[in-house]
Amino acid sequence: MNLATGVKEARLNIPEPDEDVDSSSLTIIDDSDLAGYRGSEGEETEDSPISLQQDESRQEPFLPPQHDIAESTLYSDSAFNVKNHAFSNDKDLLPALENLEDLSHSYHWGLSLAKDSELIHKLFQLLLPSNLSLEVRSLATLVFGTAIHNNQAALSVALSHFYNDEWPEGPLEAVIMALLHEQSPLLLNRMMFLLSSLCQDQTQLQALLDAGGVELLIRTFNAEPMAVDDRDRLRKKVTHFVLDYLMTPADMENQAVNNDSFENDSDPDPEWTMIHLQQLSERYTSRQEDGS
Repeated sequence: MNLATGVKEARLNIPEPDEDVDSSSLTIIDDSDLAGYRGSEGEETEDSPISLQQDESRQEPFLPPQHDIAESTLYSDSAFNVKNHAFSNDKDLLPALENLEDLSHSYHWGLSLAKDSELIHKLFQLLLPSNLSLEVRSLATLVFGTAIHNNQAALSVALSHFYNDEWPEGPLEAVIMALLHEQSPLLLNRMMFLLSSLCQDQTQLQALLDAGGVELLIRTFNAEPMAVDDRDRLRKKVTHFVLDYLMTPADMENQAVNNDSFENDSDPDPEWTMIHLQQLSERYTSRQEDGS
């Protein structure tokens, strides 16, 4: 309180000259300790013919939230049921996957799921081709994608469980194979969602491009046979992937000037998507042939 005015005033937590400060109680945070919670910066290098985009809005604060006992119990029980599923009957598996998908929209539970290597590996196995129903495989795909979507910390730790001696391949390779061979519209749509979530990591995006990702997107965009509504939904996901990850600011400006479908923030029409994918394919092929 200011004794002269009688008004309460805020005081910075700075010691007065006559105050003793216990330096042992101070914590110095090294910037390097925060690297695991920062998204990798999208940089366009000479080796990459396509600009790798990075949305800064995806950087979220790492704040430990408060959760009630019921929610924690639901997560623990659902994770246990998925991890201990014997692949013989998927009826009991669906409710557990649905619970995890719902909880994984939370930054906290998405990160908790990603840290559990056993659970991540089980979800990976569930989305692979098997005798399980397409409903289970597509739901496992959705859970995986939801947990890491817009959650850089969860994405980084989830990927750390793969690409080692025991698990030499990861979810990206599974998505590529699914987009090449699967025909279920539901599964293909959710695989595109998982692909979008994975490619928030620049290494995954570059690996996709190196594996013929642009041609894969063209193939997915033209997937047949498919009902009109399912086809339009899948094409929209491919278009959003192109807009989010494969266009430079110059591309966006040029296309906005030359294409009326960009008016009022609407999605570009299918013709625009195909033209741009073909341009990307030519650009990438040309750079590979030049050896640059």
